[in-house]
Amino acid sequence: MKFNGLTFVFLFFSLSALGQIKSKKFKSEVQTIVLSRSEEKTIITDNPVVDIASQGNYLLSFDDLAMKNLTYHLRIIHCQADWKPSTLSEIEYLQDFNDVPIRSPRNSFGTKIPYLHYQIEIPKVRISGNFIAMVYAQRNKRDTVFTKRFSVYENALTVAAKISFARPNNLRNTHQAIDLTILYPNQLMLNSDDGLSIILRKNYQTENWLNKIPRAQINGQERRITFPFYDNENVIPGGNEFRLINLSSTQQKMTFVESIRQSDAFTEISTQVEVPQGNYSYVQRPDFDGAFVIDHYENGNSSVASDYIWCNFQLKMEELPNEKIYVVGAFNQFEKNADNLMEYDVSKQMYVKRIRLKQGIYNYQFASNLPNTMLEGNYSQTENTYEVLVYFRKPGDRHDSLLGYNKLTYP
Repeated sequence: MKFNGLTFVFLFFSLSALGQIKSKKFKSEVQTIVLSRSEEKTIITDNPVVDIASQGNYLLSFDDLAMKNLTYHLRIIHCQADWKPSTLSEIEYLQDFNDVPIRSPRNSFGTKIPYLHYQIEIPKVRISGNFIAMVYAQRNKRDTVFTKRFSVYENALTVAAKISFARPNNLRNTHQAIDLTILYPNQLMLNSDDGLSIILRKNYQTENWLNKIPRAQINGQERRITFPFYDNENVIPGGNEFRLINLSSTQQKMTFVESIRQSDAFTEISTQVEVPQGNYSYVQRPDFDGAFVIDHYENGNSSVASDYIWCNFQLKMEELPNEKIYVVGAFNQFEKNADNLMEYDVSKQMYVKRIRLKQGIYNYQFASNLPNTMLEGNYSQTENTYEVLVYFRKPGDRHDSLLGYNKLTYP
């Protein structure tokens, strides 16, 4: 495998200095970064997880609104369970070459805002674990365009988990709880939980809800690992169903659209005025658990026919002078930054934010920079998706393998 050693050393130490590598976009002209098995009308989640036995046909795609037709390259970086870069060489974790050119972009058609659409298949990996797809421009690794997390798992462990109402009376109406058991095979030498890392994610987000997991109890005869939760370490706020905006049509008002404004240069859509939900009773609503779908209502080819729309989000409430309010969802990795920070319009008595999105259907929520249950609320009845990822560093290994994975829907 050929690569520039000095460049790799520079890249590795630069990333290591940053600690964890996150999914992050560094160029504003690059939009709609998607890693999924299919492009067309697929529910797109953050932090995808891939079975090592069924690799292939996983596509990384993105749009370049600058239309400069740059040369982009894809690089795969292996990470430990904590998303810090490992010390493995490329030949230890990749089946093929790294630094793959991304060629032959497709031009958008019928859109007011033109763009180039890039797509590349994710290279297959040799081992399980965490990986970063890094795209950079002009063969210059210092000119990183974006990074995207994904994980690859093997079915070496059985992860048995159950989600239920929280047991304490004071949390039963607002929280959910997980009971967790792991079954491991005879060939896995596991005498203690040293080297074992368990991550619990809710609705495909990066946050780990088992930060205070107790010491494991290992039954060597039954090859079973259990976790006695004595102090509600397994309790999780239920949250609420996600809000929805349907931007798939620029010709007619779809779900939760208040108005459509057309101009020669762009289309602008406003959501219906929303209000805080934390003080209301729970209402069951279908959602994608924070995900989104790229979709063009009038045209089936959504990847290159969907236009970019300015979407105005509106939250009617009194101003919170000591807090910052954001619009978050899988479309922006649930990050709270300047791109999705809302502003308070005194004349309308509401928070507003204008965000450019590709046509589709989007789940979103309002989030504060401070603890705030008023905006969305917590309900134990909320339908959520949970993922359990079990990492283990085998004796003699220099990396954390993702040996078990389970996805649960509640209820």
